[in-house]
This record gives sequence, structure tokens and C-alpha cells, in this order.
Amino acid sequence: MPAIPSSSRAGALVAFSLFVGLGTSGLGAEAPARLAQQLAPVLERPSPELDAEMARVTPILRDTALTLHLRTFYFDGTQNKGTENEAWAGGGWLGYRSGWLLDTFAMGATLYGSAPFYAPADKDGTFLLAPGQKGYYVPGEAWAALRYEDYARLKGYRQLVDQGYINPSDIRMTPYTFEGVTVGGTVDGVQYFAGYLWKIKPRNADSFISMAEQAGATGSNGGVGLIGAQMRPWPDLHIDVSNQYGIDTFNTVYAKADYRYPLSDDWAIRLGAEFTDQRAVGAALVAAAAVKNWSTEVGGARAQLIYRPLTLTAAFSITDAGNTIQNPWGTYPGFISLIDAPAAQNFARANEKACLIGTTYDFSAAGASGLVGTLNFASGTGAIDPRTRLSVADQREFNLRVDYRPPWLVHTVLRGLGLTVRGSLYDEEGAGRLARQIHMILNWEWDILAPTGNRRES
Repeated sequence: MPAIPSSSRAGALVAFSLFVGLGTSGLGAEAPARLAQQLAPVLERPSPELDAEMARVTPILRDTALTLHLRTFYFDGTQNKGTENEAWAGGGWLGYRSGWLLDTFAMGATLYGSAPFYAPADKDGTFLLAPGQKGYYVPGEAWAALRYEDYARLKGYRQLVDQGYINPSDIRMTPYTFEGVTVGGTVDGVQYFAGYLWKIKPRNADSFISMAEQAGATGSNGGVGLIGAQMRPWPDLHIDVSNQYGIDTFNTVYAKADYRYPLSDDWAIRLGAEFTDQRAVGAALVAAAAVKNWSTEVGGARAQLIYRPLTLTAAFSITDAGNTIQNPWGTYPGFISLIDAPAAQNFARANEKACLIGTTYDFSAAGASGLVGTLNFASGTGAIDPRTRLSVADQREFNLRVDYRPPWLVHTVLRGLGLTVRGSLYDEEGAGRLARQIHMILNWEWDILAPTGNRRES
């Protein structure tokens, strides 16, 4: 494929995105509504006759869901040492989920994939594509489940997991998925989740590797046992506690509390606290610190002041000197987790003190429904190299994120369309230059088949 100038590539993607989201604005105020009516999915319009017929079908077929999620992602970045990364990819996933047979058995599967639209061989490293700027596809989910009411659901083989430090990390073309056995449910208002995972599919890979190998223990087949609980003692208080034990790698205990308190009809305050304890276990095959049997902690807090569409945020964290916090199985769940600029390591390096200030504004209040913008700035100081115990450079990162979901498409087949633009500037003291990243993501999700009761009113 011939090279396309960077300005043309970015300009074309922006133009396409703006056309999808805003392009009818010049046709008059009635144009979006008229287009929405034309795009209204025929199969989702109310039909008492169809509902009556579907009521006779067995639930495992009647409640089948088939979802197509398409994504195009343009990534352009420069590291502070001059290395450039660039690619434009397209793909996403096709997911199937059955209904419940005898209210007990269900199954599902999802095919993930990504293909290059533009991928210079000398600018690899965006994680949108497989190494070498190659496309990939993989059945990332393939599971069967048994359940007993809301008390327990046993799920086996390839699946999504979202528990603390083990999560989908869906920040590129496709998410992390896992091989294992899990069980979860709700008992007396407490949601629990437990299981054992032996393999993970990295986000830009077409094969699964052991959890231990993903963590850096080359040649090990070790997995991870996990258990967690989520509680809501009061409606506005959420508590999350989990433990993840990596065989011969490391154990992670994570606890988080979040509380929202309304001050008036217009004002509210939201407070959060979190703590992580992480330490080497067993053969300690991931010895990233000066001593093999390392241990470390990180604690932090966050305060948010909310006034109608405006949210102001301040957060801080302190990491122990024992080691840098490890998060090979998902996105770092801490309060100071930004766009993942080169070497940022989520501001949880050994001995690091970090702080963040930010703001989010929903422009619906200003007449731009569906448009939300976020600005964040984070700084980390005092970090050390956990191996040499020597000081390393301070770091700072500035992030901008804009999300737009056209509201006039809500009753159409295009209701799942959304545009996200992310940008970051990253400064490492003494590096001599700024690192930067630009992400432009267009998502569209379509329920090809949906359970009868989920058909939307047109």
C-alpha cells in the first residue's frame, strides 16, 4: 500500500468522524431527526404478534444475543528518546451469547481481530496490531456457564474478567481475555467472584500464553488464583476488595472505597481511597527488585467536587520503595492512571509520590448533547530504580480526552456510534524532549440479535 502523508491520514479520519457525528448540521435542524427516522431498525419496532410468537420459543434460542462491535483506531506517538510509533487499524469483534436453558445453562463466544489500514514497518509498537505491524484474529472468548439463581454462576474456559489488577484493559483494538474457571454471584447483597486463570491473550496477540509468562516469568506455566467481593453498605458507598495470587510470581491485595455525598440539588462531593499490597511469592520468578523476595505497597486518595455538568478532581498516591507496582494482567486500577505514555508506569514506581488534578465537563448543558471533555495533569517525584536503588527522573503527563456520541442516533441502528479523541504530552526530567501520543477511535456497536424483551421502542 503506498504511503499516505500523516496530515492526510489524520485529516481524512477527522473528516470522516465529523461527517458521521456532525455532518448533518448544515442541512437544517430537522435533518438529524429525519435521518434518525430513516435509520430506525425495523426489527426493533414494537410487535405484539412477534412477541407472542417468540414467547413460545425456548429461552436458549429466544434470548440469544449477537453483537457486532466495529472499531477503527489511529495511533501516532513519539517517545522522549525519539522513537516513533504509528498505525491505523480497523477491526473489533463479533460476539454470541445464548439464552439460558432451563434457567441453568448458557454459552457464548467472541471472535476478535485487527487489520492494518496504514502501518509503516519502521513505526511498530502501537499495540494496535501484532508485532511486525501484522493483522490478527482470534476466538478470544469461548465459554459455557451453569448457574443457580443469583447465588452462583460457574463459567469455564475463555472469558472476560474484570477484578482489580486483572481486567480487559480495552485501550487498543481488542481487550485482554483469559482462560480459566470462575464462579460469581450475589449473597445477602454482597457480590463475590473467585476462580483460577491459567492463560491470558495479550491485547494484540492471536494466541494465549501463561499468566506467569505474561508477568515476565519466561518458561513458567503458572496461573493466578483470585477472589474478590463488592459491597454497598449504603446506596452511595461502594467497597471493592480482591486478592490475586500468582503462582511463583507475586500476590496482590487490592482494596478500594468510593463514596458520593450530595451537598444540594446542584452540588455533590465524591471521596475515594485505595490501597495495594504486592509481594513476591513462591519461587518469585518475577524479581524486579533488588531482592528476590520483594514487597511493596501503594496507597492513594481522590476527592471530586461535582457541580451540575462540571467535575473537579484531585488525587495523590504514595508508593513504597520495595518495588514498582506490577500490572501485567490489565490496566493499573489506581486513581492516577493516564494514557500510558512511554515509561510513565502509571505513576506507581518504587518510592514515587504522585499527584493529579483534572476536570471533566459535559457540554450537554451548553447545548452540545453527547459531548464530554476531560483534562488531567499528573506529576511523580522521588522514584528510584528498584534494582540499583538509585534515583530516577521525575515525570509529568498532561492528558486531553474528548468523547462524542450523537444523541440523535439513539433510536437508530447507529446508536452505538461514538468518537473518542485522546492526546498526551509526557515529560521526563532530563530527557531533552517531550513524548506525545494522539489516539483517534471510532466505535460502532450493533445488536444484530437481541433478547425479545430488550428490543427498544422506536
